Amino acid sequence: MATFALQPAPPLAADGAALARVLQRAGLAKDSVIRVTGHAGPTAALWLSRHGYDRAAYVHAHWVATMELVDALLIPHACGALELADLLQGAKCMREGGVLIVQTPPNGQGQGHDNVAGLLQALGYEVEHRLSERGRDVCIARRRGLDFKRAA
Repeated sequence: MATFALQPAPPLAADGAALARVLQRAGLAKDSVIRVTGHAGPTAALWLSRHGYDRAAYVHAHWVATMELVDALLIPHACGALELADLLQGAKCMREGGVLIVQTPPNGQGQGHDNVAGLLQALGYEVEHRLSERGRDVCIARRRGLDFKRAA
């Protein structure tokens, strides 16, 4: 059981203004194909739908690995490296250049940005931004394509 000295911040899905800023920072438009997963996913999917993101939808965590290619995958709750590894295991759902947005646990909990960033790099993602959004740590990573440095 985890104990906290301070009350943890609610999921990113619970703060529409913060979610909008994160989506903008990730370069996503209202016509982007966005999938949302995790226990806070339905809340975020509802917010996205109500704010004109008509191609956004919730997908159960068990089905992430079998999704069609998407522009973005949003995990709007504190998701540590182990949970993220299980979620993305074998997933080929992100198109080249697609964006993964994940709220990470606070750094003091040992599974924060650094562990998630290392995992994402190993899975073929390049971390572009690490944000602190109203007490929430958020990681924005882009799926890498061909490694042109090696090809040259």
